[in-house]
Amino acid sequence: MGHTQRVIPRPRRTTTALLVVPVVLALAGCSISTTTSAAPVSVAPTPSASPTPVLDLQLRPVLDIATATAGQCGATPPPSPDPAQPAQVCSQDGTLLLSLGPAAVTGQHVTGLDATMTSRQPQLQVKLDAQGGASLTRVTAEGMTQAAPRNQLALVSHGRVQSAPAITEAIDGAVIVFTGFASVDDAQKALDFLTS
Repeated sequence: MGHTQRVIPRPRRTTTALLVVPVVLALAGCSISTTTSAAPVSVAPTPSASPTPVLDLQLRPVLDIATATAGQCGATPPPSPDPAQPAQVCSQDGTLLLSLGPAAVTGQHVTGLDATMTSRQPQLQVKLDAQGGASLTRVTAEGMTQAAPRNQLALVSHGRVQSAPAITEAIDGAVIVFTGFASVDDAQKALDFLTS
């Protein structure tokens, strides 16, 4: 939960957020592969007329974190909460209960996903539309001025907080990069988890 978020500058005021995630897949119960021979994969979500997000993904500001008591976090996660409302969501392992603000970014803002191998490491890129990028900029600018835990941004998917890294700088852009994967296969499994 206490991971660091940093910003990588890009030309023309576009910035990529770099979130070091200790393999989201381990949190989801998937195995870790050491194969690095997988080809890059790109998936563009299909536009939907329904108000339900294409991806089960929400980025929410953290308001408070408490140790979960018996019975607060069941074995089966509930559906992800209404993105427009504040919510209490359990951590993936069920040990913490996080109070979260309304979602700043949802799956509806995602315009593309890429699981790729860069020259340095495997990564998962989440590309946002203009509204998602503006919301991400706003919530990270606000969050970086707050004391812990209000300086954290929770990634909620499948009814649980998958990660909640600390915000160290405002993100001025519309691409989020998740790293910390052992292989492109692991980045692909994280992509599959978000799209399932």
